[in-house]
Amino acid sequence: MDLQFDDQQILLAQSLERFLEKRLPFETRVKQRAENSFLTFWKQMNDELGIAAAGLGEDVEGYGGGAEAEMIVAGELGRALAVTPYVDSLVLSASLLYDLGKKDLVRLIAKQNALIVTAIEEEQTRGNIEHIQCGARQIENGWKLNGKKLTVNFAANADIILIPARLTDGELALFSVGQEEIRGAIKPFRLIDETPSADLILDDLEIPADALLAKGSAVSSALQKAVNRAIAALCAEGAAAAQVMLDDTVSYTRDRQQFGVSISSFQALQHRMVDMFLKVEELSAASLLATVKVGNDAAVSAAKATLSEGLRLVGQEAIQLHGAMGLTEELRVGHYFKRAMVLENRLGNADYHVSRYRQFS
Repeated sequence: MDLQFDDQQILLAQSLERFLEKRLPFETRVKQRAENSFLTFWKQMNDELGIAAAGLGEDVEGYGGGAEAEMIVAGELGRALAVTPYVDSLVLSASLLYDLGKKDLVRLIAKQNALIVTAIEEEQTRGNIEHIQCGARQIENGWKLNGKKLTVNFAANADIILIPARLTDGELALFSVGQEEIRGAIKPFRLIDETPSADLILDDLEIPADALLAKGSAVSSALQKAVNRAIAALCAEGAAAAQVMLDDTVSYTRDRQQFGVSISSFQALQHRMVDMFLKVEELSAASLLATVKVGNDAAVSAAKATLSEGLRLVGQEAIQLHGAMGLTEELRVGHYFKRAMVLENRLGNADYHVSRYRQFS
């Protein structure tokens, strides 16, 4: 198997890397947080580069790059610590809708004419879609949804929120709910890495009959495939963030002086940075595994378990070796550590994915 990027993939990576280095230095990201302009930047970036649909099929106005292109885009966004709806909309929601045959909605996503996100997590799910309990009950003119969805990124900005819910017979169904219909149920907040998110409090939320997109085993299968695809992208994002934390740590220890010498000359610290380096290489390999075997549940869970465990080690060591400076607003390593903590637990933590790996291996 050839694991080298082809010419188009190299061009995609280089174009995005150059753009982000120029347009999203750390100081600019800090300003975006203060101005709440994350989505504005995302739209500008896509208008100039057209990278949003890189992984989508040509039949839905994409470029046909598949999971490999998504790995590249997510990795470069992670390296720059960009706050975007890429994984939530262009990977997770687009994959889900495509597998269910809703290509018109996927085209809206590809053209960036609609921001569509998916509300998966509940208190008991922790990445396991089989534990979804949010309920849907049919009424005379439509449906009523009941339950609570947690940590739905960009929910307050989304045009459409896709909601998986259980019908009264236990089947899983997928509903498409517009912003006007669900606005009152959205409870917005920010994650520790500044990503805008929200909980959805669905208390007899009435939606029209045509909000039902699909039901039955097709929804369960498509949702799991979409989650796997999103996890592969998250692994790429996490691996790139870990590389930055390692690079910043090595640079800091070279500059920091103690007893008249650089602390990078201390053997104990060298050993710890070597451990970080090895873990970063593991994360890079895990990202590649999840991408090339995105249809293999065991491989994806192995990659996510590796990511969750590895990000914690690299992040904690980076903070420790920076000393108190590591958690200041001025140094970016602390901000990357916060992103690492979010990625560690998103769509299932290490414990869940180790258990899932055992189930499928």
